[in-house]
Amino acid sequence: MPSKTQIGYLLRESFAGFARRKLTTGVTILIMGSALLILALFTIVTLNLGSLLETARGGIDLRVFLHEELGAQREAELQPRLVVIPGVQSVAYISKDMALRELQAQLGDEVDIMTAVDTNPLPPSYQVTLSPDARTAAAVERIEQEILLWPEVQEVVYAQRWVEVLERWNSVFRLASLIVSLVVFAAAVFVISNTVKLTMASQARLIEIMKLVGATNWFIRTPYLCEGMLQGLLAGVIAMGILAGTYSLLRSQMDGLVFFTPWQMVGFVLLCISLGLVGSWAAIRKYLRT
Repeated sequence: MPSKTQIGYLLRESFAGFARRKLTTGVTILIMGSALLILALFTIVTLNLGSLLETARGGIDLRVFLHEELGAQREAELQPRLVVIPGVQSVAYISKDMALRELQAQLGDEVDIMTAVDTNPLPPSYQVTLSPDARTAAAVERIEQEILLWPEVQEVVYAQRWVEVLERWNSVFRLASLIVSLVVFAAAVFVISNTVKLTMASQARLIEIMKLVGATNWFIRTPYLCEGMLQGLLAGVIAMGILAGTYSLLRSQMDGLVFFTPWQMVGFVLLCISLGLVGSWAAIRKYLRT
């Protein structure tokens, strides 16, 4: 177990590298912070698209319009058939009069245009509420195709196009976020690794002397590992700080904008620290082997 003197030396050396190599360290942190900011932005866009998609899915419920000549008995017989369809949560009957009142409420101040119509042109229908796991474009289309085969059904209406577009863009940004993540991780490890390599190359003579006086590989490598972790920490804090500041400015203008939770922000910074550690380790292992 290292003594207090050794621990003090290791901590001093970890921070001393920043003072000795201000320019190199500063450039490393800025490059890594910029890459991490791009990653965080893609993640935020993906989170907001996912939130928008879930909101849209909440309104995917189907409206099943019936032929007007069915009669009350045949209309009532459809309700138990609709309820047993997999993915259907509940069913509500909407008569012609109820549909007319609903349309009048939607028209609001323009309800006077209904006076031009002598009879109620709206057909009876069923409002079909779907279960959460059935609120996808594929599941809704399956239910729609099944219902359309019934001779009593005239038309099935739902927000198909809107949901399909959102699902497509959500998939695109998920894939883009994954690709950007891999590129950013590789870039961050590469930048920190090369910075540490340059540092160790400039201190090769000192490392040899430390080995000669009995210093272990772990004792020699610890300051460099800590330095890489500090670089990752600062880069992560800078990236998250810029993003959080931008969010605070836009929050009042963009209602409903989704942002990282405090724990997600902490997790992001810890990830940056891990990247710094991996980058330092990748450089050191070529110089120091146990």
